[in-house]
Amino acid sequence: MEIKIEKLSKKFGANHVLKNINLLIEKNKSTIILGKSGCGKSVLLKIIYQLIKNDEGSIFYDKKKIVDIDKFGMLFQYGALFDSLTVAENIAFIDFIDGKKNYKNKVINSLKEVGLSADIYDKYPSEISGGMKKRVALARALFKNPKVIFLDEPTTGLDPINSDMINELIIRIIKKKKMTAVTITHDIQSALKTGDNYFFLNNGVVEDSGKCNLMLKSKNKLMNEFLLGVKKLQNS
Repeated sequence: MEIKIEKLSKKFGANHVLKNINLLIEKNKSTIILGKSGCGKSVLLKIIYQLIKNDEGSIFYDKKKIVDIDKFGMLFQYGALFDSLTVAENIAFIDFIDGKKNYKNKVINSLKEVGLSADIYDKYPSEISGGMKKRVALARALFKNPKVIFLDEPTTGLDPINSDMINELIIRIIKKKKMTAVTITHDIQSALKTGDNYFFLNNGVVEDSGKCNLMLKSKNKLMNEFLLGVKKLQNS
């Protein structure tokens, strides 16, 4: 699915969070949204997902303004699993709350897609590791076979080994399923590894954009200040 955003703006009271945003999320590509905390990237993601409404501007999904949100999947920051539900119930949450019970095989297949075995099917989130929780959350995002997957800080809270594992899964799944991916992240290494295109937001404005493999060669001053700040934070 291609997603085109034109002249999009959003305010919360007097706070102008997004200002005249124009960007193109290419079909079957991985797009990275970068920026400091509070720059508006999470709000942008929620507007694209139609969790909140924009004040001005338009969003076109394959050139149409109306979209079936069942075509979307979301990996929330920190996973956002329900502690009172089993791994299977979390993954098949949509079917579970609708009272459907014939989701076992689909859940097991979803677990396999993210490198997990059926052994954790009946376990609760408290009984599995942090890396497993993130992969279970990814399996839940993929359960509906979405056309677009949104990834909110997918490597947050993970050690380097599990971060790399999640990055490899994202790359493989996008290619295998021919999906469009939209990721917001502070993890520059993850962005370089998993992304095709990037947009850098600063104070609600797109300040820079380009190919991820050329990100470190950006001539934009604000982008370079952001990259330097992230590098210092990682080395501190």
